[in-house]
Amino acid sequence: MAFHSYIMDFDRTWWRESIIYEVYCQSFQDTNGDGIGDIPGITKRLGYLKRLGVDMLWLTPVYKSPMHDQGYDISDYRSINPRFGDMKDFDTLLRRVHELEMKLMMDLVVNHTSDEHEWFQESRKSKTSPKRNWYFWRPPKHNKDGTHGPPNNWESCFGGSAWTYDKDTKEYYLHLFDTHQPDLNWDTKEVREAVYDMLTWWAEKGVDGFRMDVINLISKVPGLPDAEISKPNQFPQPAGKYFVNGPNVHKYLREMNDRVLSRYDVCTVGEMPCGVNTHQASKYVAKERRELSMVFHFDHTDLDATNNNKWVNRNWKLPELKNVIGMWQQHMLGNHGWNSLYVENHDQPRATSRYVRFGDVKPTRELRDLGAKMVATMLGTMRGTVYIYEGQELGMAHPEDYKLEDYDDVETLNYYKHIYEERKKKGDKDPDMSDVMAALKLKSRDNARTPMQWDSSPHAGFTTANVKPWLRVNPDYKTLNAESQVDDPESVFTYYKQVLCLRKQHPALFYGGYICIDEENESIYAYLRTQGPFQTFVLLNFTAKAYEWTMPEDMTIEGAVFVLGNYGKEIGEELKQGRPHVLKRKTLMKPFEARIYTLRPTR
Repeated sequence: MAFHSYIMDFDRTWWRESIIYEVYCQSFQDTNGDGIGDIPGITKRLGYLKRLGVDMLWLTPVYKSPMHDQGYDISDYRSINPRFGDMKDFDTLLRRVHELEMKLMMDLVVNHTSDEHEWFQESRKSKTSPKRNWYFWRPPKHNKDGTHGPPNNWESCFGGSAWTYDKDTKEYYLHLFDTHQPDLNWDTKEVREAVYDMLTWWAEKGVDGFRMDVINLISKVPGLPDAEISKPNQFPQPAGKYFVNGPNVHKYLREMNDRVLSRYDVCTVGEMPCGVNTHQASKYVAKERRELSMVFHFDHTDLDATNNNKWVNRNWKLPELKNVIGMWQQHMLGNHGWNSLYVENHDQPRATSRYVRFGDVKPTRELRDLGAKMVATMLGTMRGTVYIYEGQELGMAHPEDYKLEDYDDVETLNYYKHIYEERKKKGDKDPDMSDVMAALKLKSRDNARTPMQWDSSPHAGFTTANVKPWLRVNPDYKTLNAESQVDDPESVFTYYKQVLCLRKQHPALFYGGYICIDEENESIYAYLRTQGPFQTFVLLNFTAKAYEWTMPEDMTIEGAVFVLGNYGKEIGEELKQGRPHVLKRKTLMKPFEARIYTLRPTR
């Protein structure tokens, strides 16, 4: 095949060219000595984020909440959780962000509220409450033996039934997640009006964007029918077809856009769990649809799940990742859509544990850092808006020594409890849970939520020395921390800075076309980013071993100029000796090596 460039329209917009950094507030920086990160801590570290090259902060929920799901159970949308500060602290943060010519995105959770929210408290008072239909209440199903059970067999995304019984009104309420997170009924117009009013309130304060949690679940199929039986050994059944990308979801998002979003210069990203393919995503993000700016899909993060079970790890192959990335890159380009680019967030494993795989090579810190830089190269050279999660720019990794009592995440603890009880039922008085603990070390959400590692002082500088952090710090902080990296020319932090700077200098990296090369190679990921006659060539070794890669004969490389790579010292020595880093037909790629070349047009 010939590798031709294509001319692409830029359609330049600020949020498309932004670098967005997710701040998980409770783990970022504690300033009042209670062991929990807070809003003043974020304000304190804005200079660090500016230095990295961040344009926009995505702030995970800081609203008032009982914290059953780390703030994703909101009890008051217009109040700040006292553990994080107050509204004055938030206003100071927002003002300082704007003074530094950055922007701020709030995390919006409107599929459900906390069961302590005043809306739900009113709703549960009686069957005749004016807010009864703000949530999903249903009478129980009665069994022949006189007992009763849930209205249908839907399974919660956190395991167990998606229904909880209210003994006072003798009805069940629906919660697709934790029992403390009742689902809002978006079919009720008053619910939508209340949400739009709240959105307007934040936009008027000057917030620049909204990350919308599980937004593709807000519309349920009328009647809430039973799900088909796919797990015959249990009552609750996966029921995604009845609430994922539901019948009115696009109607409601267009209404939200018309009523609020289109009136402000804001960007939006919708989290799309439980499955959204490229064609479905296009309906959410195509410019003419007037719904969202972009979505978070999970096709690349689900590669290591077995039959959609994240806890059973699967050894994916590189061509599978190429296929997923290529599918999204090409489809969004051809359908007026836009990609979000991420490899980590507060719900996902660290990239150094998911994408940096050692095989039979003994892991070392040097190799892991090279792998982190390799992933940064991939992230920074794709079409879309780049998202970085706190600590990712340092190459932070999973804690290796966590015990069950160290975990705090409700999903993690529910899973452990479920498996333990299942094994007990089968007659095992003292179940061996070592396989479950191994799964937690790979996939628990707490792996990415350990406190930010600022320096080598006690608790990594996250909180004061005599205070216990809300979640135990990864013990590798003494050598892996921001202080040791920000001025080190060979650090992961510095390399992220270089990649982000390069990206901002070349708009084609945001907007240009994408062509994958040697798609079936299980070690090397090679691709072109194209804009008219100009091409950027990216070459990545996804293995911990050296690999000699042969380039296709019909690919022109005579005008290749080396731009950036993750073996900085070695490349620097070559250049000092007058030996340019030349691109050859046969290229020996070192372990986890990454290279970026500009292919200049030749006459």
